[in-house]
Amino acid sequence: MRKLRILRILLAACSLLALTAVFADFTGTAAAWFGWTAKLQFWPAVLGGSLVAAVAVLACTLLVGRVYCSVVCPLGILQDVLVFLRRLFGFRFPVSGESANARWTRQAIHLASTVVFVSGGFLGLHFQWLEPYAVYGRAASTLLAPLVRLGNNALAGWAERHASYAFHAVEVVAPPVAVMALSAALLVLVCALALWKGRLWCNAVCPVGWLLGCAARHAWLKPRIDAAKCVKCGQCARACKARAIDVANGTVDGAKCVACFDCGAACQKGAVTWSK
Repeated sequence: MRKLRILRILLAACSLLALTAVFADFTGTAAAWFGWTAKLQFWPAVLGGSLVAAVAVLACTLLVGRVYCSVVCPLGILQDVLVFLRRLFGFRFPVSGESANARWTRQAIHLASTVVFVSGGFLGLHFQWLEPYAVYGRAASTLLAPLVRLGNNALAGWAERHASYAFHAVEVVAPPVAVMALSAALLVLVCALALWKGRLWCNAVCPVGWLLGCAARHAWLKPRIDAAKCVKCGQCARACKARAIDVANGTVDGAKCVACFDCGAACQKGAVTWSK
């Protein structure tokens, strides 16, 4: 399980860096090299008619669960980075599971946001403020891309003063203030929820998370806890960023699990497995 976790982290890091470069780069180089990563995004593939990508994501989810959310989705990977920082400072998630009232409230909100998102899409009103790829892309293009251009211009000015013209200044066009403010506010909200409750955004708001969660319930391989090996230490639950593990009952909610393999790596008894 530790090897799978390391592989997941490496793939996720490459995916996040590639997509960030595509959004922030103004030369077109990143798009030429890494533009294909954008075609792997589930909802853009659905809207764009790219059935191969959409079917591949669904097939992968039905095979091993929501790996897409931990390896491909940039907003999901960003939340994982924040969870890592939380753990780095010694703050781990509690062992206690989700109460019945909290679960029903979360599921109701999640279903409502998904219905609004999907129905709006059929009506031509694409609520991109809820779609994870659009949320991350808008934040990167409106908040990060202008800073990259400003940095390039500063470097071009320095190079020119030293008789070098390897860099050239580019125009910096500030996005509308309202778009920047909304992008920043939404990004702060997602980050705050990640630091507070891990993947709460993914399992309470994100429509793609809800759709893939429904498929993950029927995944061929699922995270399972071997009752014979489990000592109820709670290490797996503390490591679970999706709060999907019920230690008392020895169960894992496959719909919430984002297949990060953190639980298996944290278990010292080998009680957590990915099996049929």
